[in-house]
Amino acid sequence: MEVMFDSNTAEFVINTPCESAQKYWIGGAANHATHTVVFSQLEINGKNLGVHAFICQIRDADGNVCPNVRIADCGHKSGLNGVDNGRIWFDNVRVPRENLLNSVADVSPDGEYLSAIEDPDKRFAAFLAPLTSGRVTIAVGAVYTSKMGLAIAIRYALSRRAFSVTPNGPEVLLLDYPSHQRRLLPLLAKTYAMNSAANYLKMMYVNRRPQSNKTIHVVSSALKATLTWHNMRTLKECFEACGGRGQKTENLVGRLKGEIDVQSTFEGDNNVLMHQVSNVLLAEYIAVKKRNNIFKGLGLEHMNKPCPVIPSQLTSSILRSSQFQMDVFCLRERDLLNRFAAEVSQRQAKGESKNYAFILSYQLAEDLGRAFSDRLILQTFIETEETVFAGSLKQVLGLLRSLYAVICMEEEVAFLRYGCLSTDNDAAVRKEVMQLCSEVRPHALALVNSFGIPDAFLGPIAFNWIQANSWLSVDQ
Repeated sequence: MEVMFDSNTAEFVINTPCESAQKYWIGGAANHATHTVVFSQLEINGKNLGVHAFICQIRDADGNVCPNVRIADCGHKSGLNGVDNGRIWFDNVRVPRENLLNSVADVSPDGEYLSAIEDPDKRFAAFLAPLTSGRVTIAVGAVYTSKMGLAIAIRYALSRRAFSVTPNGPEVLLLDYPSHQRRLLPLLAKTYAMNSAANYLKMMYVNRRPQSNKTIHVVSSALKATLTWHNMRTLKECFEACGGRGQKTENLVGRLKGEIDVQSTFEGDNNVLMHQVSNVLLAEYIAVKKRNNIFKGLGLEHMNKPCPVIPSQLTSSILRSSQFQMDVFCLRERDLLNRFAAEVSQRQAKGESKNYAFILSYQLAEDLGRAFSDRLILQTFIETEETVFAGSLKQVLGLLRSLYAVICMEEEVAFLRYGCLSTDNDAAVRKEVMQLCSEVRPHALALVNSFGIPDAFLGPIAFNWIQANSWLSVDQ
């Protein structure tokens, strides 16, 4: 997409130069929207000034498509078909100069470009800052959907019985099987931890200031990716844990699963967002080393402290210590940031550009982005546990926090790959996961009920699944 400024008429001319430049997935565009905000490269007197945002009318008040605008539906989707997504082409559409969203930069009537931000990269970031709200909303919404799936699956597992373990003995509740606990309860712990991180992100966004834009961008990018990946995994596991009844639309889990898969790509592809996180962390690392300074912000202050030392033998009490948990999560992040910076530097020394060196080091970049997210989530969970809760509630939260920490240690291969944990300690972690699952099990119903989800948002199997499937429930 390109925009030229016509100084003779003081208008911007918006044009789609080729098929790949069409605007895609525009919400409300296919059938309803009358106006849209177009993000496009601005060119004045042959000079490209980067991406800017323009208000453009695409339909009149009667719903007719405006001249020189072409609109098509994006077609049937695998989910969220209630959303009106469209594609737009602009054939030299003229809009008044005043239609430039000019909080960052402006253009005078005679074509002079005006901006207080000299650096094009910072100017680009400032233009995109308003889009952060989308990532915040998606990240928070992902936690809510995870809660719904877990509430349905765990409540069902507390009423559904299958087989007996003793001759002529009673059938066993699904959630009393250790394997079923292992499927659902770590996801429950992760959802509680991520809920703390989502609340932290919401407050950060509500209290935002211009100087906090970078931090909000990094945190929202990291949490949008991490929380939506978690949501997708949680709903898939809940869907399977409900057996054949998960297939029924009325039980909601399958429907939720189909609707949320798109979260991994809209408002930023998750893998790309993780690379953006690592890119900012790398820039911060280089700046600190160049100034021989200390780390401030982004939660990297732990880099100023001596490197944590992990005990050679991990016991249950050590694994449940919040101090140990923070130490090992910080060690992983610190080690990956050092490795990532070293690898990019080595590639640059061999003649690669900084950007290409970064691209070639994508594996470390992805590991670093996840390490940053996991440490941030654990940190916010510990702060919530210490400042909000007391007594027995704090004890239960401590179990969930420890289960979150050890399941991350077990699942994230970077802990073992880069030596944060030995193979012996990895075995101790695996054992602790099952022990914590058994201790969380008695609290499972209270934990999902505390989500406060209205009954109307839960499927029939979350209540009396036998009654919901009885002959009397069939339309005669």
